[in-house]
Amino acid sequence: MIDRLVIRGDVMRKVQKIVVALSVACAATGCSVYDDLTTSDFAKQDGDAIVAAASEAMLDVQSMRITGQARSKGNQVFIDLRLDREDNCTGAVRLGGSNIDIRRVGDRVWLKGESGAYNRLSSTPLPRYLLEKLSTTWLLFEDDQEMRRLCDLEDLLQSFEVVDLVEDDESDGGKGKGKGKGKDRTDDLSGDVPTTVGDETSEDGQKVVQLSGSPGGQHEELAWVRSEAPHHVVRLESTSTQDGGSIAFSEFDEEFEVEVPKDKDVMRP
Repeated sequence: MIDRLVIRGDVMRKVQKIVVALSVACAATGCSVYDDLTTSDFAKQDGDAIVAAASEAMLDVQSMRITGQARSKGNQVFIDLRLDREDNCTGAVRLGGSNIDIRRVGDRVWLKGESGAYNRLSSTPLPRYLLEKLSTTWLLFEDDQEMRRLCDLEDLLQSFEVVDLVEDDESDGGKGKGKGKGKDRTDDLSGDVPTTVGDETSEDGQKVVQLSGSPGGQHEELAWVRSEAPHHVVRLESTSTQDGGSIAFSEFDEEFEVEVPKDKDVMRP
């Protein structure tokens, strides 16, 4: 049985989905290494065991905060979002020095961005009067599939699902089944690489274990997993020049509120 955690470029790609969805809307610690005497039993396990524990913990997450930066087609994007399984979301994405604020409650998504962000996302230059309107008014999207992808925690957490390559091949000719959708999982499996267990270090006051891999030998991708239960993945990094970056996960299962924009401040596209 070969188990792997499908985390590598997939989370970065799903961060890119946020940028793609925005385009649609526009047209939208220090670390210290511990020696063997202080290394936890969890960190002494092999990669498959650590991966399985991390997958189980992440699939149980009900809410979390995502912060960091990623590249989309070589362009740098900064992200700070809180989201949960109830389809609530609040935060911002920063593009080229300009912010776009995002709020979601159920099937309703609101966006409000600075003019610079809209100019970067738009395929054609926007008139000044429209940019001024967009920068001071919330755009409301109701029951819009593309917009719902902005804050889809369920979709994001599927990236942390353990895939049994052997059983998948025997059961349906290589098409992944499990909890994720087959077509998505087939894409994920194409980049499967062995997981290497690195040093146990300290990050934000907690012990973490580093996992790494090099898909295709072209770039390195790393994950840091909490040594203590629940074994959440707290950070992902990719050195890919096209879609790499560094994304942190925190505030697991913490409640948050979404401030719904007032009707007078809302415009429907």
